[in-house]
Amino acid sequence: MTLQTSGTQDPKDAQCPACGTAFWFVKPLGNFVGMRIFNRAWVELGKEDFTLVIVLSAMAVECELARLFIKWNEIDLMNTGMPTPADREALTEQWRKWNSIAVRFDKVSTLLVQEDFDSFLSHNTELLKPIHAKYPASASCASPKDVFITEFFHKRNRIVHSGEIDFQQPDGEKCFTLAATLFDIMKEMDERRLKVLDAKHAAQLKPTTLG
Repeated sequence: MTLQTSGTQDPKDAQCPACGTAFWFVKPLGNFVGMRIFNRAWVELGKEDFTLVIVLSAMAVECELARLFIKWNEIDLMNTGMPTPADREALTEQWRKWNSIAVRFDKVSTLLVQEDFDSFLSHNTELLKPIHAKYPASASCASPKDVFITEFFHKRNRIVHSGEIDFQQPDGEKCFTLAATLFDIMKEMDERRLKVLDAKHAAQLKPTTLG
């Protein structure tokens, strides 16, 4: 079922139309704005506005990349004190300087998993199965990053930079699938960085045994 909202309004509690089970809306712990934008892209996919699907999907991915960059840098700053508004502004300014999506992919990947985007995916190929299954030609590309850039973000650029607005269903569906795959990749990277942090805290809390 689809829950509709407007502006900052949250969806209302609802019931399953099939079985009547009640469920409650809980805000996600991630980037609420990015997730809303991506959900709006899904709605536009159903409405067959494929050009808007591409723009919104790219916007959602960039929101999530920025969120992860700022989130984990702020967590690292907590080793010496609580991040200040000035710290956040400095991080935001640094992010703006990396105006290439390719650079942003690598910066976030290195921050989260200590290797660049393509290197991480080279030994986590299961994350690429959704696009390889639907678009087999993508499996032959040596650089997954290039696939996302040429097949997704270049289309977004043609819309916002060149005014092309005649994209069709295959374009919209492919870009949405690529965006969904990117969200899965970023989620995996985020969880791995969290596991490292948890392990570090566990080690610090482990009692010292005197010999």
